[in-house]
Amino acid sequence: MITTTAERAELLADHCEKLTSGELLGTFTARDLLEWVELELGDAGVLDDFVSYGDPARGKFSMAVPHSPILHILSGNTPHAGLQSLLRGLLVGAVNLVKLPSIGLPEVSEWIEALPAGLAELVEVIDELSDEIFSSARTVIAIGSDATMAEIQRRISPRQSFIPHGHKLSIGLVEKPSAEAAELVVRDACAFNQQGCLSLHTVYVMEGARKFLPMVAEAMRAYEVVNPRGEISISESGAISNLREVVRYEAANDPENVAIEHSLGTTSWTVIYRNSPTLVPSVLNRVISVQPWPDHFAELGAEREYLSTLAVESHLLCRGKFFDAPRICKLGESQMPGLTWHHDGFAPLGSLVRWRDIDS
Repeated sequence: MITTTAERAELLADHCEKLTSGELLGTFTARDLLEWVELELGDAGVLDDFVSYGDPARGKFSMAVPHSPILHILSGNTPHAGLQSLLRGLLVGAVNLVKLPSIGLPEVSEWIEALPAGLAELVEVIDELSDEIFSSARTVIAIGSDATMAEIQRRISPRQSFIPHGHKLSIGLVEKPSAEAAELVVRDACAFNQQGCLSLHTVYVMEGARKFLPMVAEAMRAYEVVNPRGEISISESGAISNLREVVRYEAANDPENVAIEHSLGTTSWTVIYRNSPTLVPSVLNRVISVQPWPDHFAELGAEREYLSTLAVESHLLCRGKFFDAPRICKLGESQMPGLTWHHDGFAPLGSLVRWRDIDS
């Protein structure tokens, strides 16, 4: 039986290295996990015992206790988000109830099945969200659509914590068109077939947006050769085909302000240019827009409220305070957040614990 945070960290680091090779969770050591606990909770041992809190002369001691069980309700298109959620729950020592989507999530299932005994006893996969299971959870984490979040919210009681991860999207920003920037944009847009909240839907350009269209298209073409998108459903492919028809019609009537380039004979990739600042969600599966950056952030429109990440060229990071985004990162790294990132603004570990105090 696992009794300390250090022991859980050792097992988790070893397990993740063997099972995911950094592809879905990144690479880290047990020391990295313990430093994460210390960074967020103040002391690497605070989950194991009471530690001094604040001025030692005041004689106050605190201990963090997992708000457990944690119910993880996962989405079918984001295995990396599901694994991140589970990693956090296991690190704090919580019991984790996992509801997989009806279509399954092979990466998560395999990860759970291969857990070492000391961690496996903290995870239970459940078949349905019965009232009994739902009410047993102290913390509920859900990943999915806004409609799903609303449905779950109706079942939350005052004694439960709810951490919703609903509809989100990300965008990119470059100063001027370049082949290098185009390759980075495509990397951020195409990873996981644009299914996650960190996937770029639109790349904005400060100068010369129209010239960036063929550069991104060429980068898309090259990326598809090395990293084929793979099969998608008929409805998903139909959505792309329908969008292409609409954009081609718009381009024929307004060629100065609308243009499109795409793969021939397939729906593998699509790049659209619009001379408009309005952010419009992609239909996904490697469909991205190129647009001019507006003078005012508000011109992005209502969808800016759902912004998760703004990926910018390195030299633009210094302007970060002017960008109204929850997370700002280097272009090409939107899909690779560090362990400690505040997913949708939530403290990843702090949101999963409650505190006990001793005033001596």
